[in-house]
Amino acid sequence: MEELFEKLSIRDNIVNIKQLGISWVDKALEGELTYTKPGSISHLLYGEKPSEQSINIKMGRLGEFLAKELIKTTNNLELLNCGVQKLNCGVQKINNKKKDVDLIFKDEYKKIIYYRELKGNIELDTEKIPATIIKCKEIENSLKITYIDYTINCGILNWSVYNRKILTVGLSNIKSFEHEGIKIDHMEDFLNIIDVVWNEDDYYSYFKEIGIKIRKKFE
Repeated sequence: MEELFEKLSIRDNIVNIKQLGISWVDKALEGELTYTKPGSISHLLYGEKPSEQSINIKMGRLGEFLAKELIKTTNNLELLNCGVQKLNCGVQKINNKKKDVDLIFKDEYKKIIYYRELKGNIELDTEKIPATIIKCKEIENSLKITYIDYTINCGILNWSVYNRKILTVGLSNIKSFEHEGIKIDHMEDFLNIIDVVWNEDDYYSYFKEIGIKIRKKFE
């Protein structure tokens, strides 16, 4: 009976998070959007319409929102301050730079600090890869100073795929990161870390539903 209640609770959590995600999308689409302009092929073929690129940029934050909400459903993990901040989390300046830190959370029982940069698109421009590697390592080193009693687990979360099996592009980028000691997680890896169950078929169906919702809004 206890196991049944636990399964129902997990399912309810996912249902709730999915609805929160839908509300987040609705709110994001209420904001100002960029429209296609004369001088582009898109405008030539289809006329003025919301730029898919601008919508996709907005949706890039959806993965961050969902990841944080998933973490909140767990009892053994704690979200730490994220967003734009000094690299040192208030302890030590590193070249006096501010960085937009996507996701940091703590497992107090295992004494692990998890830091993840979130990427919806793993196909980064080649020139962006070294900068991203430097950013990850700077933040990782800062966290090591701040949380000296913890293991720092640093990586990138490519949340637009459930696992790597279906990837045919971006694999060389993944190798570049992993060669530098920066792991690349996908959603299945992240769910295993936080010990939350959300099956692959339902995960993809959810985002297809969001895609249909967005297209209908601008038809």
